[in-house]
Amino acid sequence: MNFGKVHNTKLKLISLVFFLTAIGVVILGVKWQFLDNDQFVAIANERFKDIRIPALRGNILASDGTTLAFSEPRFDVYVWLPELTRAEQRGYQTHEEFLSILAEALKADPEEIDKSLKSGPWWIKIASQIDVETKNYLEYVKVTSSNRPLQGLQFEYVNKRVYPEGRLASQIIGFMGSNALGDFVGTGGLEQFWEGSLKPQEGFDSGEFDSFGNPITIGRNSPLEPKPGMTIQTTINKNLQSILEKNLKIGLNEYQAESATGIILDPKTGAILAMANMPDYNPNEYFLETNASVFGNLAISVPYEIGSVGKVLTIAAALDLETLEPYSKLLPDGHQGCEIISPSPPADASCDKITDKFDCICTYNRQPINRLITPASALIDSDNIGFRHIALTMSYDELRTYLYKFGIGSSTKVELSGESTGLLKESEYWNYADQAVYSYGHGYQATPLQTISAIATVANEGMRMQPYLVQKVTDSEGRTTNFNPRVVDQVIKPVTAQAVSDIMHQVYLGNIPERQYKDLADYYIGLKSGTALIPNKDRAGYSSKINATYIGYDASPSRTFVLLIKLEDPKVGDLSFYNARIVWLNTFMDIKDYLGVKKYAR
Repeated sequence: MNFGKVHNTKLKLISLVFFLTAIGVVILGVKWQFLDNDQFVAIANERFKDIRIPALRGNILASDGTTLAFSEPRFDVYVWLPELTRAEQRGYQTHEEFLSILAEALKADPEEIDKSLKSGPWWIKIASQIDVETKNYLEYVKVTSSNRPLQGLQFEYVNKRVYPEGRLASQIIGFMGSNALGDFVGTGGLEQFWEGSLKPQEGFDSGEFDSFGNPITIGRNSPLEPKPGMTIQTTINKNLQSILEKNLKIGLNEYQAESATGIILDPKTGAILAMANMPDYNPNEYFLETNASVFGNLAISVPYEIGSVGKVLTIAAALDLETLEPYSKLLPDGHQGCEIISPSPPADASCDKITDKFDCICTYNRQPINRLITPASALIDSDNIGFRHIALTMSYDELRTYLYKFGIGSSTKVELSGESTGLLKESEYWNYADQAVYSYGHGYQATPLQTISAIATVANEGMRMQPYLVQKVTDSEGRTTNFNPRVVDQVIKPVTAQAVSDIMHQVYLGNIPERQYKDLADYYIGLKSGTALIPNKDRAGYSSKINATYIGYDASPSRTFVLLIKLEDPKVGDLSFYNARIVWLNTFMDIKDYLGVKKYAR
């Protein structure tokens, strides 16, 4: 026997086997790599999963603990086409069964779903924000022909923000909108200011699963646990908020105003009990709004000349400096209704013939007052000329210092996005005209919140409190942080504040002549109005439009509230007395018993 020949034959046979095996491996590799790639990708995607563990955005609560904003779990639905194709090829389900089940669950047209499946890439979004019940149904429903779960769907967890009170406090709360990257984030109000606290931390897990769906624990990392967002409890009283919004809406419509703004504040603590603007919007349907201006909070974002409301701050400064007393002889013989304020006017200067060589100021009706004018009577009569003389008893720096200490020209630091600081020039840039117009609330600008904070200082015996909207925050572990009232400054002495309140009560008594308000005379209320022209937006100077403001407070020892009402460009009623006053009085009538404002006889 030729053993060498046999040996060579065996080697050739073995080589042939190896060669054929190698060819087979190459063929299978090509097949798996190119022809069966989709199938293996689908299998791999089934076996290795990244899992987002859902967490909910934090709640926003009213002062009584009821909910103003909360989140519900929702899911976006995607179709993974390779998995869908494989399931149909293996007979797990037919295309018609898939469309029928999906359309019924989503209440959609099966033809539209089929059209979407044919139009896009492998990942196709088929529905947005379905509820948990629908998601669970689609995950566990069985296909009739195979008795297998429906295949081809993937679910992505999302939050749906819900505002159960609808329009109530919408500009305080804000809404969930999308940013430039397409992410949903808090937009405006508390939602934006507290985004970092309200935003949840989603959990995350990843790993490999066997063919039965069981996790393979070898080498598995510890999951990142989800954490819900913090719960924020506000100072907003829903009853007061509702009353304020109702009266603002009536005022907006009845007096045909461009906008209406109101604030109710607790002067003893600085807590904002209610804050509203009209027109408003529904944060559940913010995308339906065509007027973008409704999203802004005019109470904090738009400063304006507050008009004669500023006279309260001027007289408080003068009385506190003790340059004057309430009944000092300010102008013993009165005045002629107008007065030249330029330091060296021409000899023939007259306010009846205004030129660019000198400046004049006048009262609102240009009528002479031929009697003794005191600081108290100047405030009661809202006399611009009287206040110019009150300002003359102070230096520029003294008046400016008091205005700034009252909060004019500085942020209140309220917990809302978009707050303006207002406008107040440094005293080194003042001149005689600034001193004159600043004395009666023109020239400088303040937001409604800055304005009510300043007047609340007088109501609170001269102590200015920082306005605030959030009383406590609770994290996912149940730990609570309380935000207590904070004193900003003792701006004026208590005796000064009481003297100003006594004068403002006389102003109040002159503002309730109508029969329906007769009973309101039994309440010790301090009140002041302000009317100021609105500057032109496209050129220097002022338009013929006005801002009308009324602000008043409980001047009794209880000091239960301060209320501000502002109407922008009301078309009905040429002065604040005929529009903003009515809205203020009607709102006061609606809140006085709820707040426990007591009748008070001095």
